Amino acid sequence: MSLAAGEGFWTWSLATYDQPGVAAKLLALQDKLALNVNVLLWCCWMAERFAEPPDYVLRKAIDLTRRWSNEVTEPLRSARRALKTPLLQTEGAIAAALRDQVKAAEIESERIEQSMLAALAAAELTPAEGGYPQARRILARYAGLAGAVGRAGFSTLLLDDLARSVFPSDAPSRLEA
Repeated sequence: MSLAAGEGFWTWSLATYDQPGVAAKLLALQDKLALNVNVLLWCCWMAERFAEPPDYVLRKAIDLTRRWSNEVTEPLRSARRALKTPLLQTEGAIAAALRDQVKAAEIESERIEQSMLAALAAAELTPAEGGYPQARRILARYAGLAGAVGRAGFSTLLLDDLARSVFPSDAPSRLEA
C-alpha cells in the first residue's frame, strides 16, 4: 500500500484527534501506560471499518510501531524537544526554523507509521462495520498485548473513555454500561 492509500486513516485520525477530549485521553494513555497514540487511533479506526483483528495482527502492529517509533519518530521528537532548551533559544530564529523543520519531519514520520498500519489492516482484515463495542474490545486486547494491563494506573475505564469520545453517539450511557 502506498503512502497515498493510507491517507484515509490519516484524515480520519486528524479529525478524531480534534474531537473534544480525544487528544487528552490519547496522550494520557501514552504517558501513563506507554501505549502508542497511532495504534490507539488505529484500533478505533478498525472498529469502524473492519472485522475484529486477530491477536497476530495486533502483535504485528505493536512490533511495527515499536520499531518505527524507536528508530525514527522518537529521535525526531527528542531533537525537537532539545531545540527548546534555553541554551539554543539564544540562537533565536535559527533554532526556531530548525525546530519547525524537525517538527514537520516528526509529523511526516507519524503519517508514514499510520500508512503502514492502514496497509496492515487492508492486507489482513475483512471490511465490516463496528463501533463503540468493537473499539472497546480491540483497545482492551491491544492494551493486554502491549503490557499496559500490568502497569500502575491501568484501568479499563481509561480505554472506555477513549472509545466513548471517539464514538459518542454509539456508546451507551454510563448507567447502561
